[in-house]
Amino acid sequence: MKRVLLAVMFGIGILSFAQDSEEKTKEIIKEQIVDKIKNYKPIDLAPYSKDGKKWALMDVKSRKILTDFILDEPSTFNPDIFISIDSEKFYGIKISWDYIVSLMPRYSGDEGMPVSMWIERTNEPGFKIKNGSVVSHYLKYKYINPILYKGEYYAIISSEEKEGRMLINPKGEEQEGFHFKYFTKTYYKDKESGETIFYVEDFEGKKGFITISGKRKLYGELMNDANTSLEYSIQKDGKNIDEIKKSGVVDLVTHKWLIKPQKKYKIYDIKYVAPEKTTDRAASIIYFLATDQSGQHFVLDINGKPTLPKE
Repeated sequence: MKRVLLAVMFGIGILSFAQDSEEKTKEIIKEQIVDKIKNYKPIDLAPYSKDGKKWALMDVKSRKILTDFILDEPSTFNPDIFISIDSEKFYGIKISWDYIVSLMPRYSGDEGMPVSMWIERTNEPGFKIKNGSVVSHYLKYKYINPILYKGEYYAIISSEEKEGRMLINPKGEEQEGFHFKYFTKTYYKDKESGETIFYVEDFEGKKGFITISGKRKLYGELMNDANTSLEYSIQKDGKNIDEIKKSGVVDLVTHKWLIKPQKKYKIYDIKYVAPEKTTDRAASIIYFLATDQSGQHFVLDINGKPTLPKE
């Protein structure tokens, strides 16, 4: 459930929700949101904002703004919208795919501490694997992530003895062409070879993808790391929205640009609509949050076309 903070509803603040009865709180949500969207399908609703501060829900087909600008964050039904509230008894309100409003009670209880596996540190470079896990490695390694390739194990490591990260074999021997400032495994495979894809940044600041056989993709073209949602990655040259000059979207299945870097829109986030929680983008409608020189914030569809309210 996507968290959305409902800050003010016609003068009713967050604190007021805590003071109202359960039924009164649900009725407020029903009147100000559900009653205004109930004649529209959740799959057709997308967020829109005039200034990026307060958000409304808009019907993408008619391009009609349905609610007032009362949400603190953009949201889509996937499958629920979740609204945070300040209450001792409840931590939020859920609007489900079929527009049923329910309060989410708080729970108390102790959480168990995570259990870490004991790993032997040795005086010899290299590492050992047992049942797919590292059981020992050189004591100078600060980070290690094993990789299985053609029946043999390798590992991405960082070391106190050398800057950056590198790929080594079990003897600790660095593999040629695999020493980078930053180097990490992604969850994606090369479409042609089936090899694991790595995201890397070299010492000159070039970013891109590389397979364990050395095949490079979009190398020197990426602008930031490969954080993803439903196998898409937003690429932008600024961390904050006001710093973005150029942005685009990479498809991590094909490792090609879905939306090539451009300056017309500042693309900064990914949203999706789906009747259930999913990691399958084929079962979802994908949107990319963007803004432009007008200051309004809106969604782009999968083809990069903006959805703006009809004037």
